[in-house]
Amino acid sequence: MRTRKIYYQYFTNVSYMTCPECLAWHGRISRDPVRFPDRGDGCERRLLPFGRRELKMRRETRRRMAALARNELRRRELMREAFDLLADDSEGAMLRFRAAVAIDVYIPDLERLAREKSQLLATHDELRHRLRRLFSRAYSAKFGWPRYERLPEPMRIARERAGMARIDELFA
Repeated sequence: MRTRKIYYQYFTNVSYMTCPECLAWHGRISRDPVRFPDRGDGCERRLLPFGRRELKMRRETRRRMAALARNELRRRELMREAFDLLADDSEGAMLRFRAAVAIDVYIPDLERLAREKSQLLATHDELRHRLRRLFSRAYSAKFGWPRYERLPEPMRIARERAGMARIDELFA
């Protein structure tokens, strides 16, 4: 009798809230599920079992998942640099914001920006308006991405509108 080899692939929800440690595990494959951390840190995670026949396909999936996780870490780095530069080098900050929102844009990051840089934004109308345009375009564009196309259209439209209204409110 032949025993079936079972493998496990680590999945986490890649977002602005996912910790770097969980992002580092995103997509990894192991035969032993105990090798994966169960951190209890609030990050969503799942171990998906699969058979040996799927191994080649899952390895390719792992490469895409690892790239997605690296992109999220890069997006965070760009946002952090942009925050730091905003007061002294607005053009450098805008370049970094553009690169970051090309990866993804999250309303909580924009709320933090508006809160932490409220004095600067209150006295620099042109900068505030440029940020609003940039973030509005990027936020609207993301709802055309494949992962949002799976949502029912009324839900997708409602989420987009709510986010756009929040951006307008933050950078008015």
